[in-house]
Amino acid sequence: MECPSCGEECLAGQDSCKVCGQDLTRLSFPAPKRGRIHELILEDPLSQLNAPSPITLSKSDNVARAVELMRNRRFGSVLVLDESGALTGILTERDICRRLAGRREPLEWIPIRDVMTPNPQSLTEEDTIASALNHMAVGGFRHIPIVRDGAPVGFVSIRGILSYIAKNAL
Repeated sequence: MECPSCGEECLAGQDSCKVCGQDLTRLSFPAPKRGRIHELILEDPLSQLNAPSPITLSKSDNVARAVELMRNRRFGSVLVLDESGALTGILTERDICRRLAGRREPLEWIPIRDVMTPNPQSLTEEDTIASALNHMAVGGFRHIPIVRDGAPVGFVSIRGILSYIAKNAL
């Protein structure tokens, strides 16, 4: 902010100019402009992210299989389906680290159901990016399944959201 009396550059919120002493408390500050990033986050639906198809496994599959698929596709999560194909859990890198630390049995022996997060929150393709970010912040997680009629069709990650914003906001 520039002092109207002497032209000195002052910090926003400063009460007076350090050079001339001009009272700055009565000056109005311009409101921030709503830019493209604001629009992307608040208005764009998750369908715009072109979310990747998820890795899906069953509760009885083993953790070694999940880790192999996650590593090969460079994904941080696997969606877990029940017998009918409905979403029943999510297995993330964080689940693996937190729930398997100190266990000595081979990963091939451990079923996903013992390590996964059951009944994960999910969103639909019509939900906004803002909604996904809010769920992530409040829930403390980085991956959210995207479902259509109860079946997973993709997932959104914080990395995917940031990539989308970087490509579309500038």
